[in-house]
Amino acid sequence: MKSQVRLLEAVNAAERMARGRLCVLSRSKGGGAFYHLQYRKDTKLHQRYVSRDEAPAYERATESYRRFMELVDAFVDEMSAKAAKEIRKEAKSAKRKAKAAKRANG
Repeated sequence: MKSQVRLLEAVNAAERMARGRLCVLSRSKGGGAFYHLQYRKDTKLHQRYVSRDEAPAYERATESYRRFMELVDAFVDEMSAKAAKEIRKEAKSAKRKAKAAKRANG
């Protein structure tokens, strides 16, 4: 339970998130770059232009989103393992009860 709380606290600590990744669209002759943000949502590819001034903030926001998704995956993995353990325990208990009932009746 403690690790689940830590995961949720880390998720909550994310200040700003943006889905997707920041890509260099092209480079100008002067050495600057043009950026766009691309991501998939509802099976559709979305892209939008990002100005040079906004690029560093979007880079941090997309990294924060990536970290968020890693934390969510870790949380789901932990909860799935816990559920599998409980299900196995319940199945063993039900099997023992069925055997005991069969012996008592048989």
